Amino acid sequence: MTRIYAITDSHQESRNLSQLLSGIYNAEKHNNTPFLILDAGDLFKGIYDKNLSVNAYIKIKKLLPQAQIYLTLGNNDFGFKKSDFEYLKETVTTFKNAGIHMVCANIIDSNTKTKPDWITEYEIIELNGEKILIIGFCLNNSCAKKFGYDLIPAEESYDKLIKNIKEKYDKIIVLNHHWYTYSKALKEFAPEIDLIIGGHEHSPITPDYENNIFYPLSFARTLFQMDFAEKISNIEQIPVTDFPLTPEFEVPIVEYEQKIGLKKPIAKRVLNLTKKYSDACPLGTFISDAMRKAGNTDIAFHSTGFTMYPMRLEDSEFITKYDIDQVICATSTIEKTNINVEQLKEIFENTAIYRMHKDRGNQKFLQCSQNMCIEGKCIKDKDYKIIQISIDGENLLDKKGNPIDPNRTFSCTIDPYIGSGEQGFLTLKDLPKTKILKQGKEIPINELFRNALIEAEKNFDGNPNYPSFQYLDL
Repeated sequence: MTRIYAITDSHQESRNLSQLLSGIYNAEKHNNTPFLILDAGDLFKGIYDKNLSVNAYIKIKKLLPQAQIYLTLGNNDFGFKKSDFEYLKETVTTFKNAGIHMVCANIIDSNTKTKPDWITEYEIIELNGEKILIIGFCLNNSCAKKFGYDLIPAEESYDKLIKNIKEKYDKIIVLNHHWYTYSKALKEFAPEIDLIIGGHEHSPITPDYENNIFYPLSFARTLFQMDFAEKISNIEQIPVTDFPLTPEFEVPIVEYEQKIGLKKPIAKRVLNLTKKYSDACPLGTFISDAMRKAGNTDIAFHSTGFTMYPMRLEDSEFITKYDIDQVICATSTIEKTNINVEQLKEIFENTAIYRMHKDRGNQKFLQCSQNMCIEGKCIKDKDYKIIQISIDGENLLDKKGNPIDPNRTFSCTIDPYIGSGEQGFLTLKDLPKTKILKQGKEIPINELFRNALIEAEKNFDGNPNYPSFQYLDL
């Protein structure tokens, strides 16, 4: 029997990650039996310094040499800048030198169609009398493409891999950084897989005991503990709050928090800014309204991927730097352009292309300023069409979905991610844009959000419910 601890999507929530590892340390420090720590990806993109998360894993490996640690790549681990990607590759090497394994079987060089030499496809480890094959997969993503890599479908990669492995093994574990539906499809394709630990889902996923598919809560809010033998047993999902930080992990966390004032109050919390990933939400609209004001434009919208966490009124009395960074840590600066009605329709058709595909989520969704209303309809099966766009109550499309005034244009504040054509927003890619300046300096989105929250407290009218823009499925 092998004890397994599973974590995912810690997103540089290094305090949470360190608490989970503290819990593992306390449970295993008097036990010399080898055990597994599994991480299904997205170690990076978040609040704390990246090194704190990397060092936390190295720390537990030093404290507990019997810990066998395996991680796969998450879509955010690639980063958005070349320096981020280089740090990822350095981390793979750093982990390898520390006896920690990162595996990803479905990544290929976009040009040569070959496997990269900086990461291993899989590992076979002998633990407690059994040989276990551990494979990692990650969903295809624009960040990887930016650095010259593609991630092929897991089933295709798995099929080729299994046929080429000559060494014998007894069990198969997969770390799959993808939506639950894709993990389930992989299990149906390869029923011989004994265990799948999933990542990428930021909403709670009910444990699938029938298929042995388990998704720990994102941001290292829980871990799964289980015993792996002929059957998987003693399965328990444990919240991070059950694990106090041990001194071995606490010191660097507290030093960092004090150094940058992470827990220092910035403003009183007065608005309830809830978040939805693929629907209009108060948080997204609040940010877009702040962007529109800063750019002095007719409308504003941004990628929903810029926000990672809600800012609920119930969470605490005061907003800290930590709270703001938890919502949006991006330092991208805003820009503006001019868009005609036909282009707006193309943009929102791209936004809604997967709107009815509930099995995959909608990675392209935009959050908009509250003066916008979008109406869409599923025409046939999963074919979704935009049938009306309204700005300040004025309809821009006729009954056939064509622009009423083809020459009408609107000034628009956007984020540079969609502005460069990412997530399929090719309509925006070639439009002329200008950076929005304040006192001669560009405006990072996270600073814009911070200042808007301070202003919200100063001008609070007693109503905590912030309105969202409207998106109507007809």
